[in-house]
Amino acid sequence: MSILEKICESRNHFLDTIDEMQKNGRPLVLCGAGYLGQKTWEFLTSQNVKVDYVAVNEKYFTEGSTFYGYDIINLDQLTRQDGTYNYILAIQYVSAELEAMLANNAESILIFDHSFIGVNTDTLYTAEFCQENEAVLTEFYNSLGDERSKETLVAFINQRICARSLYYGKYFDPNHYLAEDLVRLQDNEVYVDCGAYDGDSVVAFLKAAQKQGVKKPAKILAFEPEEKNFALLQRADIGDVELKAINKGVWSENTTLRFDSGMDTSSRLSEGEGNTSIDVVSIDNALEGTNYATFIKMDIEGAELEALKGAQHTIRASLPVLTISLYHKPEDLLTIPQYIRELSDNYRFYLRGHHPALAFELVLYALPAGRTVQ
Repeated sequence: MSILEKICESRNHFLDTIDEMQKNGRPLVLCGAGYLGQKTWEFLTSQNVKVDYVAVNEKYFTEGSTFYGYDIINLDQLTRQDGTYNYILAIQYVSAELEAMLANNAESILIFDHSFIGVNTDTLYTAEFCQENEAVLTEFYNSLGDERSKETLVAFINQRICARSLYYGKYFDPNHYLAEDLVRLQDNEVYVDCGAYDGDSVVAFLKAAQKQGVKKPAKILAFEPEEKNFALLQRADIGDVELKAINKGVWSENTTLRFDSGMDTSSRLSEGEGNTSIDVVSIDNALEGTNYATFIKMDIEGAELEALKGAQHTIRASLPVLTISLYHKPEDLLTIPQYIRELSDNYRFYLRGHHPALAFELVLYALPAGRTVQ
């Protein structure tokens, strides 16, 4: 079966609504000045769309604060003013109370799934993208190990195309990187965490091992390039487990790259321009020639394919469980499963969605024989 038979969306709600807003002539108000506000503003700028105001709720408002050269204004006060506005909600959760407040003077209110913009890519999921890549997407779809994986993939693509939270949340799994219906941990794991952030995924791994009744990991390698997060990682509560925390990024080789250090979780490695530079290493080199790992997790903002290339000897030698973020850019669906299959045909593929509403946190589970619950 072709996956195109399951793809029912073709229009992008965000782009269509922005077009309508520009036609009605009312001022555009970007609501939100955090990470999602940043992503939305940058995308609008790339589309030559200029916003008129940037606003935040009163409880987040600080007099004199700015955002990309805009003076941030008080959203609560704006909704009480005369005039009519187009509101673009660049925030993750929109309450009924907020909608009601905006309706006081709204010409249009745009609520959308921000994930459609992607990370470190100019490519969007579109019906045309799916048609152009029908063969590869269909092969991946048919290779997935259970129906939930197939349904999750279809829901993810449909939601990314339409930019509305209509599909993906139905398949939410709260156990990020460690789906309980898929992953069977074993004694003395050698766990490699790429994008360890503040240590939350390391702690979650240790809790899962304890819950499954296996012996604690023999060793953990945790990579985190941002200084602030790295300091938190070093203080993570992991008991007496051996942790090697590495203040570097992960790549296909040992080198220095530009690094876009942004708000919250928006930081990412970049082969082009960036606002700072960081050292990166390959997993093969970091393992100091042993090429031995039993579990590798990656969530590194679009650099996953390059990091897998830097782990190719380890993957071939020890067939670790791989839990790889697959949501940053459309081409990841095409290239990452194919590359893993090139390294070994001993993996079975599964997908789980680990965000309750937005089409983020899609994780590919590449599981060797003997490491699955099913």
